[in-house]
Amino acid sequence: SITQLKLTKVIKDVLTRYKVRNNNVVLGGYSAGGMIAMRYVELCNEFPDKYPVQPRGIFAVDSPIDIFTIYEQLEESAKNHYSELAVEEAVRAMGHIKNDYGIPRENISTYAKLTAFSMNKAYGQNEVFLKNTPVRTYHDVDIAWRIINRNQTVHGSNYEVTAELINRLVLMGNDKA
Repeated sequence: SITQLKLTKVIKDVLTRYKVRNNNVVLGGYSAGGMIAMRYVELCNEFPDKYPVQPRGIFAVDSPIDIFTIYEQLEESAKNHYSELAVEEAVRAMGHIKNDYGIPRENISTYAKLTAFSMNKAYGQNEVFLKNTPVRTYHDVDIAWRIINRNQTVHGSNYEVTAELINRLVLMGNDKA
């Protein structure tokens, strides 16, 4: 909620300062920034009277859009010790997540409101708020690099989850996903 308030303040400033129409905005970001932007666009679409923009689209660059899946992948990475760098990154990221609202699978209702998407439909289906929004995602799908440098397979990638999001949107009729 703090991030949403700050983002709303910045967007209002941009709209006013640069005379931008509130329906002429595309939001996006890299990594966690992309997830935050995607959830923000979903909220703009779900509650248009509460947000200053009606975004024309969203883009995300290698973003971990599913907090539930990401946490499980981080746990797996920390446990398997395939790569010292991957373990350090996993432990640090899990600490940030746990410090905010606890372990996702133990606090489903809270995390369902925070995550842009969930592979497990029982945890939430926020993607319905992107049904009519153009969605673009970018990933460097270099599987060999992931294996050599992180000892991680496709299973531990952000693009596996994003592919499911895009598939669901296409099944809902979004021809701009």
